[in-house]
Amino acid sequence: MSEEARKPAEQKKPAKGASLSVSKFMIVLAGAVGVLLLIVNNSVTVDSLTAEIGSLDSTYSELKLQNDSLQAEFKRLSSAERITRIASERLGLVYSSQTLDQIQIDKDKLQEAEEQDARDSTK
Repeated sequence: MSEEARKPAEQKKPAKGASLSVSKFMIVLAGAVGVLLLIVNNSVTVDSLTAEIGSLDSTYSELKLQNDSLQAEFKRLSSAERITRIASERLGLVYSSQTLDQIQIDKDKLQEAEEQDARDSTK
């Protein structure tokens, strides 16, 4: 074989440096695809969480309104006027306007009375 015949066969083989460039390109491409996948995944997750926050906000608003309504109902049901009216109508209870007299007892006189009572009961 002549030298000229060998040259075209050698030229058809890719150079060793070229194959390294392709493998490096593939590694870089795979890394870029991985980064893009992470970015897309993060974006989808953020969108999902934003939608969930919106849903929770509306639920919170509904529950807040319901709580306010229940508090107003509680105040209405526990008002003194209502309780007094029900007590007088259903149970026949009447609010007394009498004032009670307060009696003060001397401790010494109480003790003497208890001792006298004890003596009287032993007889």
